[in-house]
Amino acid sequence: MRPSDLLLQRFQHRPTEGQLRLFEKLNRFLLEQQEERSTFLLRGYAGTGKTTAVSALVQVLPRFGYRYMLMAPTGRAAKVMSGYAKRQAFTIHKIIYRHQSSEEGSEYRESSLQKNYHKDTVFIIDEASMLSDTPSGGSYGLLKDLLTFVFSQPGNKLLLIGDDAQLPPVHQAASPALDVGYLRQNHRLSVEEVQLTEVVRQEKASGILYNATNLRQELAKDTPEVLLHTTSFDDTFRMTSERLEDGLR
Repeated sequence: MRPSDLLLQRFQHRPTEGQLRLFEKLNRFLLEQQEERSTFLLRGYAGTGKTTAVSALVQVLPRFGYRYMLMAPTGRAAKVMSGYAKRQAFTIHKIIYRHQSSEEGSEYRESSLQKNYHKDTVFIIDEASMLSDTPSGGSYGLLKDLLTFVFSQPGNKLLLIGDDAQLPPVHQAASPALDVGYLRQNHRLSVEEVQLTEVVRQEKASGILYNATNLRQELAKDTPEVLLHTTSFDDTFRMTSERLEDGLR
């Protein structure tokens, strides 16, 4: 039985066409054993079912001989990831860096990478748009350090999850971890990718999500027209600048 078959069995909802395409591409990603620095890039709008797919994936991985490690750039993102995956997630810094005290003994700094003892493991990284490739504080950049750590052991694979509309790392114009060409050229990764764009049915009643999706579609046009809709939804409402100012006091 292929990974896609098991994913369909464990999926909580009727999958969209994009999710079905994701499952098919995951077949090659998980079954191909000889590919070096094997990476899967899952990009998607808010509400397109990225988290639901990951929740199903972690149930399937052991059937194909893989362990998994769930990580995110921040503690908050790791907590959210733990919630939807129903598994423990960690910050990237906690897993990949060895910390040692400074000379004063009152602060901690990242000094070097930990040794990676995980083999045949799929490292799943949420909020990948936040991964910087700019050296700082003794680090070569969080993205490069992560790749060095993950691929230091045989059989490991990397799944990056993110949204193009999210803010890129500080001092960077775009998110390097979500750029397939950049990953292939600068880090020699073998990359499969899928982008989810279909908002799942149960999310369509959200005014926040409706407007966010509509805005993304408009921004892709040559002459975008920004028009927000609030009256048809329970979770959005229009307020004057005066009311906003009063609310902030």
